[in-house]
Amino acid sequence: MVSILKHFAIEGVEIIPCRLNGPRGIVKSFLICGDERLILVDTGYSDADADIIMKRIGAIGRKQEDLNLCILTHCHSDHVGGLKKLRDSLNFQLFAHELEIEGVKRIAGADVDGVFRDGDSLVDCGGVKILHMPGHTKGSISLYLPRIKTLIAGDTVFSAGEHLIVSPAYLSDDPERAEQSVQSLLQMNLDIERVLVGHGDDVYEDGSARLGRILLAKRNF
Repeated sequence: MVSILKHFAIEGVEIIPCRLNGPRGIVKSFLICGDERLILVDTGYSDADADIIMKRIGAIGRKQEDLNLCILTHCHSDHVGGLKKLRDSLNFQLFAHELEIEGVKRIAGADVDGVFRDGDSLVDCGGVKILHMPGHTKGSISLYLPRIKTLIAGDTVFSAGEHLIVSPAYLSDDPERAEQSVQSLLQMNLDIERVLVGHGDDVYEDGSARLGRILLAKRNF
């Protein structure tokens, strides 16, 4: 089952479509909803997306002060564009991979409060593991939530129709490295049911199998 912006409830994760009226289609942010706090993954494309994110926090019955951590999967403008307004409105720490610090500062004008490295983890929602997945950018990351068998992929993989694909070459800093990162992901043999992507259709079933087919053939995006 693959969905384009349909809502399928996922324990502990809220999917937030952003850039609804902007160029080049929708980009998504995600809320990881722990008992003690909320974690935002990516901030959308613009101030308007920051508003969408803040409204969603209220819509799920949480307080804005519950959000105390934002994780950036990478520094591209469509994933950090809402950051300034969110930081002006809310009080949270900002984390990214250490190789994205300069890019976040340059593109979003924001200082990163803390850095992640491959294999770092958080305790929220039964555990969140940070996976360094270079290629799309040098410091691109994905997040794996083992308890709910969910991968928040960032732009490590996209979806096109019913197919998952490696980050397209024309969007990647290092296309060969991007493929190597996906190969490394497959070799981890993670138990993945869902793959939540920044762009395209989220996969809600058989995520590991769909990822396993990703490098079998080259597909155009």
